[in-house]
Amino acid sequence: MDIVRLKGIAGAVFLIILLTSGVLFFYTIGSETVIGLIKGDDYIYYDWKQIPLFLFTPVMIFFDLFIICLLIFPWKKRMASVMQKLMIPVTVYSISSFVVGIIISMIISVYPLGTDYYKCDSTSIVSSGSYYAKSKEICKQRAYSPEQESKVDSIK
Repeated sequence: MDIVRLKGIAGAVFLIILLTSGVLFFYTIGSETVIGLIKGDDYIYYDWKQIPLFLFTPVMIFFDLFIICLLIFPWKKRMASVMQKLMIPVTVYSISSFVVGIIISMIISVYPLGTDYYKCDSTSIVSSGSYYAKSKEICKQRAYSPEQESKVDSIK
């Protein structure tokens, strides 16, 4: 087996694993946020970047299938020409999903989160997202931890 072909196969397998895990991650995180907002959950985590990435998952699925088709099927040249013809609609969808996702994120930040939820205090410097709750009491309940109780007991 040729070393160049082996490197190509290894790179394709790596991309398949990376894209598939990205699709699963962004779908689960985005769907939890969207479903939580639709159902009106009492306590949700919201990051504005989740909505555009959630809308971008079909593009990642397309590229995942593109790499799988090029790796598995014997008629690679015909498959590549079909996928190249599909690149224009995929590119248009990816740009439009990015723009629409940002607009939807801004609308979500203003209407449901700005009117129906309270923003819970967050001390995280890693994530740009925040927790939102229907009432301030729920924020206080969620902020409670057993570690804080042991600190209070040691002070007394």
